Order: sequence, then structure tokens, then C-alpha cells
Amino acid sequence: MARPVGEPRNFLQCCLLLLLRERPAHGYELLERLKPFGIAEGDPGHLYRRLRSLERQGMLCSKWEASEAGPRRRTYHLTDRGEVLLGTWAGVLAETRALLDYYLVRHASVAAPAEAGGQGR
Repeated sequence: MARPVGEPRNFLQCCLLLLLRERPAHGYELLERLKPFGIAEGDPGHLYRRLRSLERQGMLCSKWEASEAGPRRRTYHLTDRGEVLLGTWAGVLAETRALLDYYLVRHASVAAPAEAGGQGR
């Protein structure tokens, strides 16, 4: 059986808001900075669609800026509205972490005896 993998719903959005709070960035830089969050290679088009969506919602803004090497790049910046959403997401993720911790503690209490005894279900 394949190991299921996943990420919290809208995790990309949370990460983008955080990364842009740290500093404004262009798309390819954001792709690189997303890797430690488990959001690796993937569809760059998906990232740009999400950035445009966040911009339409007023969570971020963008402007074209000159590049030292190559053509101008669109650089994204967090807005005040995006800052509020970032704070909201931090609270939601903290609640989710508490629920996951609760689940993992309960799972450990029932999984340990079954695994030690070699009993399967």
C-alpha cells in the first residue's frame, strides 16, 4: 500500500504569505524558498495562479522590477490585508497542530502494544 502524503488545505497560501512577510520576492525565488516546507518542484503555473489569486483578493501586490541578470521580474509584496490573513492562518495552524498532537498521542497509546506484540488488524 502506498504511503499517503499530503499537506494541510491551503498550506501553499499560508507559506506564500509567510515568505512574503519575510521579504518581497519574485516567483522563481518563492519556488526555491517553498522547498523546506515540503512544497518542492511542482507546477510553477500553479504557484503563479495562486499568486494572482492572492493579488486579486488584495492579500498581496506586485510590481515589475529591473533584474541585474535578464528581463524585468514581477516582485510580490504582502499587503496589510495579507498581514491580517497571515495572522489568522497562524492561529488556525496552531489549532490544527494541537489536534494533530492529540491524535498522535492517542495513536501511540494504541499502536505501541499492537506493534510490540506483532498483532495485526
